[in-house]
Amino acid sequence: MSIEITSKGFDKNYLFLNYIKSNLETINMDMLHQLGESIVAEARSNLQNNTNIDSGTLLSSIMILEETGDMIVIGTNSNYASYIEYGRGPVRPLKEGGWLHWIDKTSGKDVFAKFANATEPSPFLEPAVISVTANFPEVYTKQTDAMLSKQI
Repeated sequence: MSIEITSKGFDKNYLFLNYIKSNLETINMDMLHQLGESIVAEARSNLQNNTNIDSGTLLSSIMILEETGDMIVIGTNSNYASYIEYGRGPVRPLKEGGWLHWIDKTSGKDVFAKFANATEPSPFLEPAVISVTANFPEVYTKQTDAMLSKQI
């Protein structure tokens, strides 16, 4: 009695594993960028749904601020974004006897006051991060599998 063992497919496996090894960093960077773009889109949608848009400046300022191989920073360079996201306390003039001044959104008239009430938070960025990253592992797995299956 004799047994014959033949190996087949090692060449393909070797090429496939080499492809993964050589392209893993690029694959991860692409996935991270896609994740960032999804968060930006969700944050903009949240902001629109919160009806906190006056001029569109904050909406258009939400973007990917920094991107490296293993990190992404998403945010805005707007100086008042934190007041929308987290709210703010009451405001009083800096100088004693001074006045606060703003233009009323509905009437367009100048408003002068000694005090402005606190504003409630209307989060737009944090909920976007939570929502988009909740199923990122599954999305990453599916997209990586789809990309790798094209290489086989």
